[in-house]
Amino acid sequence: MFPKKYIVLNMNFIKNKKNNRGVILLLTLFILSGILVVTLVAADLVLAGIKMNRLTGYSNLAFFASEAGMERALWEARKNPSFSLPGTSQDNIFQNLDIGNGSAYQVNYATSTPYITFTSIGNYHGAKRSVESTYEVQ
Repeated sequence: MFPKKYIVLNMNFIKNKKNNRGVILLLTLFILSGILVVTLVAADLVLAGIKMNRLTGYSNLAFFASEAGMERALWEARKNPSFSLPGTSQDNIFQNLDIGNGSAYQVNYATSTPYITFTSIGNYHGAKRSVESTYEVQ
């Protein structure tokens, strides 16, 4: 019916098909490994964004703490007649005062006649921000 040549070719095709089964498994592993790598990179980017967002919030709270320290120093200098600055030209007047929400501030001052400069440093979970104010004494 069929020539012998056709039967021999058909048998070779069947043998080659059996040998290709391992290639499909290897190709599947490569595709799944690629998907895993892409997923891990995407997860790393998302976690970095979340961490950056948290640090921005910490920075804002540190800034508000430094503003509170500055307001207190200016109030003390303006309204309290018994308030006196320490004797040196640069000193800490309020150190590590806790505001109550986990943030704290420290106020330093420097004098250069006739100017006084207050520097307030706010701290919240390792994030630090500072503000500075200079005024002239009359």
